[in-house]
Amino acid sequence: MPDSTTLNTLSELFRNIPLGTLINIAIFIVIVILIRYLVAWFVSTLVRRGLISTGTRMILTRILDILVVIVVAVVVVHTITASLTPYIIVTVIGLLVIVMFYYEIKEFTAFITIQLQRYAKGIWIEVYLPNYSSPIRGRLTEIQPFNSVIEDVYGNKIYIANSVLVNSLIKEFNPSIFLELTVTSHEYLNINEILQTIKEVVSGSPFRLDESYMPIKSMSTASVSLVLRLIPLSTPVRASDLYRLMRQISTSLSQYNPIVEVLNI
Repeated sequence: MPDSTTLNTLSELFRNIPLGTLINIAIFIVIVILIRYLVAWFVSTLVRRGLISTGTRMILTRILDILVVIVVAVVVVHTITASLTPYIIVTVIGLLVIVMFYYEIKEFTAFITIQLQRYAKGIWIEVYLPNYSSPIRGRLTEIQPFNSVIEDVYGNKIYIANSVLVNSLIKEFNPSIFLELTVTSHEYLNINEILQTIKEVVSGSPFRLDESYMPIKSMSTASVSLVLRLIPLSTPVRASDLYRLMRQISTSLSQYNPIVEVLNI
């Protein structure tokens, strides 16, 4: 019968292997398994400390298990057959995998780097991409194996490759919207009265006025241009809320012929 023939073949194969070789194989397998559990324990420690996510741990653990099986199989075959063929096969397969999945390996390596840099989900960041002068500002909502997702203050999602994000300058910042307010009058411009009116209007809106940031962009005898920094109380910001606030400011300062514009800073 085929089953008995297979058992007899395996029995004959192991009978021809010296006892010392079998002991060495067993010791090697035990050491590899021990190293596997030590590495898994280290990865779990990183998860508990918040350095990497649970999803990253699962991916790393699966990769580790595959490597353990490959290493054990290659070493056992080499020990029994005394042939270098398994190493050659594994090397060729490894090179093919690197060539065929270079992009995926590159992005996943960057994914691990981002995890170790402890960029927590939900933080607001300012990303200066290589060769781009204008930064991307938004909330880091997702860190995926191949790309990360940033959501701007209006709720628009921006997908950035992890390898690009790793090579970018990243700064934390507070979300804000900038308005340019220009008022004109043929009479005396009372700046304090204008600012007090703006504060009262903003206080009843879903925004907070940053009174420490209110530079005068331009000024003349008949007009003045101010930059207002609004900090949203919640995100994403609804366009209707921003439009309503701009209209209220225009109405409250109607005697000054106000012009209110949204700035991209």
